[in-house]
Amino acid sequence: MHPLSWPRDRTRRRHMRAKITNVSLICILSLATAWFVTRTTGGAGFNPPATLRQALLGRTDAQSNPRYGSGNPRKVSAAALDEPVNRFGYKLRPGPYAVAEVSDFTLHDAGREKDLHIRIFYPEARGKFPVVVFSHGAGSSQNCCEDLTRHWASYGYITIQPTHADSALQRRGAGDENVRVAQAVREALQRPALWESRPLDVSAVLDSLADIAKRVPALTGKIDSQRIGVGGHSMGSFTAEAVAGALVDLPGKPATSFADPRVKAILCLSPQGPGQFGLTDKSFQSLTIPYLGITGSEDNLGMLATASWHKLPFDLSPEGNKYHLFIEGADHMSFISSRTLLPSSSDRGEAILRYTNSAALAFWDAYLKSDGEAKKYLRSDALTTLSKGAAKLDEN
Repeated sequence: MHPLSWPRDRTRRRHMRAKITNVSLICILSLATAWFVTRTTGGAGFNPPATLRQALLGRTDAQSNPRYGSGNPRKVSAAALDEPVNRFGYKLRPGPYAVAEVSDFTLHDAGREKDLHIRIFYPEARGKFPVVVFSHGAGSSQNCCEDLTRHWASYGYITIQPTHADSALQRRGAGDENVRVAQAVREALQRPALWESRPLDVSAVLDSLADIAKRVPALTGKIDSQRIGVGGHSMGSFTAEAVAGALVDLPGKPATSFADPRVKAILCLSPQGPGQFGLTDKSFQSLTIPYLGITGSEDNLGMLATASWHKLPFDLSPEGNKYHLFIEGADHMSFISSRTLLPSSSDRGEAILRYTNSAALAFWDAYLKSDGEAKKYLRSDALTTLSKGAAKLDEN
């Protein structure tokens, strides 16, 4: 057995947990997050903002990504749309729909007396589209991950990204100007109230779909509330696991369920295993809906959070429509941006993001659009062939 793999024997698991403290994990995760922010924002992305709205916008609605454009859906041939596997992987060209953005939208959760900021991408076309709610990592915000969420929208999804209470950016916008990302990450790991608030945020978003459609006229008639997926990165993966039914031990409330039956499938980038956020090795026995987890050989954040630990939700959940993608060379941030590796490794960063998007979009298509070709792709060796063996997709 590899010295860092998780032992199957219950006594040895308890012994290992006794040796592991959260200190090393917290420190490493804090440093990794702070380094990522510096790399992707030039060190300026988390300056204290003047207002919360300025903090959360990051761009105006009029700004568009030239990769996706705006206006009418771009013309593509039926053959191109019908061919999910090509030299670009699964639907990696920009999709057939122009993408519009609502860069900051405020929901009010009356039950918790809480305002929740969200970011929305949606196709500029008629029709009803599945919804994917995407949960950011600890300390981050709704401004992350558009290389994924905008791309999915170009293929016919409405993506909604809430900003959770652990966000350093939101806290600074609300007046806590001295908070730093590393501090926000440490607190997110240590405060059960923050674990509890995240899945409740997702359910609040789903409760508000009709209100969103009413207040954003361009979304009228577009939201398909019967086809909902939830994705997340790092602590966002914990959020997805929780709304999918994974049980969470909270102080005085063991085995708490946040399961939301409206959620039909979940995507976990750097999945969260037992021993963190109130998760145990029994938590995943109730995770029965379709699941895709993605990790990599460099997705290591201390003794606990090794690549084999990130695979445990796949190993410990009931069989059936479960997938696990392992990418050689991928680190903790590689799944959400190509700009996490050194400049000399930029090609590898782009490739890792391609493998992530191939698997993710095929998964959404298979389980939110009932696309048989997408399911065939997930069960084929196409991704391994595309990556020349660097990406390996398992199913159970």
